[in-house]
Amino acid sequence: MRTVRELRQAGLIAYLASLVIALLVSGLVHWALGGRGLLGWEGFNFYGLLEGLAFVVSFTLSLWIAKRAVRATSSALLTAGLIAPSPARKLAKPIQTLEAVESFEGRLAVLTEDGVPVGVLGLEDSIVPWEEAPVVSGEVAASELSPLFWRYPVVIVADGNTVYGAIRREAFRKYMGV
Repeated sequence: MRTVRELRQAGLIAYLASLVIALLVSGLVHWALGGRGLLGWEGFNFYGLLEGLAFVVSFTLSLWIAKRAVRATSSALLTAGLIAPSPARKLAKPIQTLEAVESFEGRLAVLTEDGVPVGVLGLEDSIVPWEEAPVVSGEVAASELSPLFWRYPVVIVADGNTVYGAIRREAFRKYMGV
C-alpha cells in the first residue's frame, strides 16, 4: 500500500515524463517539417497545427501509458501531484475499544490489553487476531485500499497502538464515487 506522498511523487514523475516525451515528439515534427511551423503568439499555419496536434496526441498517449505504469490516480497525474487522495486516517470513523470481551455491545470493536490492540471483534464469528485483521497505516492513500475491500467489509486504520477508527466498504465506495 502506497502512502499519499508516494502517490504525489508518482504523479509528478509521470506528468513530467509525459511532458518531456510530448516536447520531444513535437520538436521532432518541427525539425522534420523544416522549422516552418507557427503555432503561438506570432501566428499559425498548417505546419504549426501539425506540431500542436503531435504534442497533444503524444502527451495524451504518454499520460495514459504512465497512468497504467505507476497506477496513480487521475487527479494526482493530471495535476502533477498537487492533488492527491486523502490519507486513510481522514476517512476512518472512530470505533469502540474494549479491555474485556464481556462488555462488548455493538457490531465492531478493537480488543486491547494494556492499551495494545490484540484483536478485532465483529469481523467474523470469533475474535480476529490483530495480526490477521485488515489493518492499515493512517498514512496509506485511501485510493489504495480497494484490494482489502474485496475480502473484508471493514478496514481498521491504526498506527502502532493508536487506533484511528475503521472505514466501511460503503464509505469507501462513496469516497471513490462508485
